[in-house]
Amino acid sequence: MDPSVSSASSSATKPAFACIRCSDRKVKCDREFPCRACVRHNVQCVFRPPRPSRAKRKVVKDKAVDERLKRLEALLREKGVDPSQLNDAPGAEPNVKNSEVHEAFWEFSTPASSATGPQVTIFKPQLLQGQSGTKFVDNSLWSRVAEEIHETEGTSEEDSVDDASDGGVSHDDFAYVLGWKTPRTTSLHPSAEVIRQMWRIFIENVNPLSKIVHVPSLQPAIEKAITNIERIPKGFEALMFAIYSMAVLSITKDECMEMLGESRALLRRRYVAATKAALARAEFMSSTSIVVLQALLLHIFSIRDDHEPRAVWSLTGATFRIAEGMGMRLDGTLLGLSPFETEIRRRIWWQIKMHDFRASELSGQSKFRNFDVEANAPKKPANVNDSELHPTMSQAPAESTRPTEMAWVMFRSELASFATTQKVKMQKEGKAMFTSDEYPAIDDLKIKDDFITMLEDMVEAKHLRFCDPSQPLQFLTLVMGRAAINLMRFISHHPRRWAKLDQIPAAEQEYVWDMVIKLLEQYRMVQSNPQLHRFAWNVPYFIQWHAVIHVLDTLRANPLHPDAVKAWQLIDTLYENNEEMLLNTKRPIFVAVGNLCLKAFRARVAALTSQESALPNPPEYIVKLREQRDAAKARRQAIISKSRGQNIPNSEGRSTAMETDTAPWQGTTSTSTPMSSETLVEPQPPANPVQASTWAGDDAFWLRDALDDGVFAGGPADAMNLDTDTILAQDYWMDSPNNNINSGVIDWAQWDAWQGNVEPVRSNVGVGPG
Repeated sequence: MDPSVSSASSSATKPAFACIRCSDRKVKCDREFPCRACVRHNVQCVFRPPRPSRAKRKVVKDKAVDERLKRLEALLREKGVDPSQLNDAPGAEPNVKNSEVHEAFWEFSTPASSATGPQVTIFKPQLLQGQSGTKFVDNSLWSRVAEEIHETEGTSEEDSVDDASDGGVSHDDFAYVLGWKTPRTTSLHPSAEVIRQMWRIFIENVNPLSKIVHVPSLQPAIEKAITNIERIPKGFEALMFAIYSMAVLSITKDECMEMLGESRALLRRRYVAATKAALARAEFMSSTSIVVLQALLLHIFSIRDDHEPRAVWSLTGATFRIAEGMGMRLDGTLLGLSPFETEIRRRIWWQIKMHDFRASELSGQSKFRNFDVEANAPKKPANVNDSELHPTMSQAPAESTRPTEMAWVMFRSELASFATTQKVKMQKEGKAMFTSDEYPAIDDLKIKDDFITMLEDMVEAKHLRFCDPSQPLQFLTLVMGRAAINLMRFISHHPRRWAKLDQIPAAEQEYVWDMVIKLLEQYRMVQSNPQLHRFAWNVPYFIQWHAVIHVLDTLRANPLHPDAVKAWQLIDTLYENNEEMLLNTKRPIFVAVGNLCLKAFRARVAALTSQESALPNPPEYIVKLREQRDAAKARRQAIISKSRGQNIPNSEGRSTAMETDTAPWQGTTSTSTPMSSETLVEPQPPANPVQASTWAGDDAFWLRDALDDGVFAGGPADAMNLDTDTILAQDYWMDSPNNNINSGVIDWAQWDAWQGNVEPVRSNVGVGPG
């Protein structure tokens, strides 16, 4: 046979695009049949059918136009408009045929548009199964053209396969949310032995509390990735790095050094950064992959203790949108999904929702405002072990009535479901909205106590009475179940109901004190008990700061309280177990708690001195808190001195003149005047702090003619440093406006603001003009 003829024949039959497997893996395909990559991996090589030739495209286009016209006419009929009165084109219902589209139908009545009676609109949400994942189409217009969307998506994917770059950044994606640079992350994977070790840590410490991955089916995939680390799909690599991050988070510094051979802080920085880069490379903001969504959710869990609450809450909102785009706000049974995928999607959706409750609370938002109670919302996860689930299963397994490896997740789901059910019930009865914000504000203690009794009975009957304390996960559920009830009681009888501590009846004071002490004891148990040690990483995010604040404020006002020694032991343990978080100077709530702790400790020392009792040695955390505040005062003094052009001592004790920068609104340069450090005047709180703090930061630069008194003339970095340095260095933010430490007043609204990490704002009560 003539070689040239053979070559021409081969060229004519050679596919125009990559095979499906190479397209999914974003690798180069030689477009032979079978291609070399598929032969090397011993898998079936499948090519898409070729697109119509150019000669046929005009005919195909005309048919597509006709089909769309028919669909538009059908839509007009649904709205009560007869297309035959507009033109002579016949109307017909579209004939949608797509084996990959699962449809769920709901009927909604529309207002009558003619004398013939009401029309009925058939609403057809559709779940599109594409190569990149699952996309959900959910409105009356787009559900009509779902088939075209699906076909167009396939074509665009084919056309862009060979142009994709592994190392490039997609400018169509919101990669900047987690960082713009997206370098390759292959080199950041540890050795195979360390990967397996971190996987075991994840299974033991993290998975029982999250349950968003299915271990039996993920295990072989992890092993496959270990043996071919250079060829991991982008989304799965993001999941692996998220697993590394969570594994490192869940162990202590000493355990990390012993098991992984490197410092915990270093590994956390490395794997969190790698997860961000991998998520960006996987284009997580536009992804429809369950694996990418699992990676994103684990990433949020790994950073939630370190980042500002509103940032975490906002990122959780993005996670919601991604999940909703995959149809997760509807139960999988309504979308025709398999029992396995339905269960995995329920677990992921409920974890996102339950995380959002706490993220909202820490950001100063209502806790249960967006919880779905509709009949088509995803059901609670099933109380079954992972071994009872399999990707090929045809029926959902029967749920157990006893605790399983889902014990903790089921308990939390039950609490959330109960709270939202009560909210809906009270809405129907015309009572309070019963959100997390309104619940403490209800004056009728009987309503709140009755709610707690119902909650306690439900939790005991369905969960706690079956828990075996010898099983770590069930023991955790038992302890935290009791803590949840105590927390509800504390919130119901919150001391903010009273203007001053001395106004609270003695019996009420004792009741609230007992609740907060029990809460701190339960936190200590989870973080210090050897049986529960592996779950200790989860406690910091759920510490009830108002309980801690009430204990410290009581110790400050009454340093010789009968339970003072016990309370200080609990505070000591709280700081020892959460040192990294509580000594963090970037979060206002932690700085303010530290200030209150120092005041309570000073009051204790003063009281013991007056009684000529032995003084306690300051614990290590007290020493560190003092050092932080001394350093903050020095920074603040330097900034104020610089802004006013004063001499400040250098490291050798000599004074150095500093010129004040010319402000853009002044036009002239002010010359510094040497002054002694004793003449420095600390800026006082503004006469009307609420009004003065209306505009801050970028908004102040936009809307103010000038920054107040030129305090921030040192530049934007100085202004940012003053946010928490102000709280570190000043006492007036801590107490009532008259700053009387013995006033017995605590500004709970200000503590709410600090917890939400908003700018410190003081009430103008008692502050005169000027």
